[in-house]
Amino acid sequence: ALFETWVISELLKARYNAGETSNLYFWRDRSGHEVDLLIDQGTHLSPLEIKSGQTINRDYFKGLDFWRKLAGKTAGKAWLIYGGDIQQTRTDVTILPWFEIDSEQIVI
Repeated sequence: ALFETWVISELLKARYNAGETSNLYFWRDRSGHEVDLLIDQGTHLSPLEIKSGQTINRDYFKGLDFWRKLAGKTAGKAWLIYGGDIQQTRTDVTILPWFEIDSEQIVI
């Protein structure tokens, strides 16, 4: 929870420093499916998952996959921010290490 809180605060800080209000939301359904953040981009919602682990695990993508399937065409680009150190793309998900949050322009 501490890592998630730090990442969210960094994203909010960037948004507020740009003179904009928050467009970040948490989502969970009655069955327990959840996405750490949804970024409202007007025409679509981009899911963002935050994991502190240094090794990418397939389970990290469960919430993102569920959301994209549920949202269909309104699902925006998906992101995973994790505690590791390698940036990559997998199954239409951009994976960012924690220290590159600002270097990759996550549109918030």
